[in-house]
Amino acid sequence: MEEKNSMQNKALFVVVLSVVINSFISTFLSMILKTGMDSAAVTFYRFMLVSLVMIPWAFSKKSYRDNLASISGRTWKIFALYCFTKLGGFILWAEGLRRGAPAFTMTTLSNMQPIFIVVLAYFLLKEKTSMKSIGGILICLIGVTIIGIDNVSSLGSASALIVIVCCVCCNSLNNIFARLVRQTMDLIPMMGLSYFAAGVMSGIYAYIQGASFHIPSEAIPALLGVSLVCTLLGHSMNMWSLKYVKSVTVSVISLAGPFCTAVSAYFLLGEVPKPIVFLGAMFMIAGLLVYQRSEHIEHMKAAAKK
Repeated sequence: MEEKNSMQNKALFVVVLSVVINSFISTFLSMILKTGMDSAAVTFYRFMLVSLVMIPWAFSKKSYRDNLASISGRTWKIFALYCFTKLGGFILWAEGLRRGAPAFTMTTLSNMQPIFIVVLAYFLLKEKTSMKSIGGILICLIGVTIIGIDNVSSLGSASALIVIVCCVCCNSLNNIFARLVRQTMDLIPMMGLSYFAAGVMSGIYAYIQGASFHIPSEAIPALLGVSLVCTLLGHSMNMWSLKYVKSVTVSVISLAGPFCTAVSAYFLLGEVPKPIVFLGAMFMIAGLLVYQRSEHIEHMKAAAKK
């Protein structure tokens, strides 16, 4: 029991650290897109750069190869859905930024994800969430609504908002599929194969769209940052944690991301969020605190019964 609690605590720390790392994604992508790169091409290079590191690693050990050989057909089908939703989430995120969504707002509005996760986790994973925890999520959604209303003042913002909602749907499903796959597939093989598969699909998509694959020299540092730091390191941490903590918990802790994004966007892009955005963010962090306290109480009750 103590060992299990220790792993959960480590996993929670890893989730928090990944939030800090992933908060730079929107900022780096905004820097890249400002150089004129196509969002589909950015997604392709992002996947393939990670694949260059992960594919050799995924087959480097006999235990990894044996693990892949033991995976059931059902898990491979779920894995395919995982790769597809990963691709959709990445492309839509970049597209939302291309359509004019500020980095801070993009990250904040993506926090609609917990409500999708709660529903999907219940039907697909049979994970139940207490009413107090749901209350915390609803408080967070008040903040999302405040920020969302502020961002439909123009056609461009409304268009970006629609893309963000679609992105959240993809990421929510991706989170659920990742948790299902992680029950039997080792992390390193899962990462290597998923990034490579999504990279191939994104390359085909970019080609069909007629995207230019040219990389401006000024985009290289940010492209390496979003690929090898945020994607390889940050997303890997999230996937590792899903074996030890609930999908909803990972998603709700990510609500703290906008604060980190605000800092990086201010210093790297000069973006200063409007006061109403800060008001929405305050509701979201309050909801996060309510949720975390409720989940902690529920965890202690469950531990006491055992």
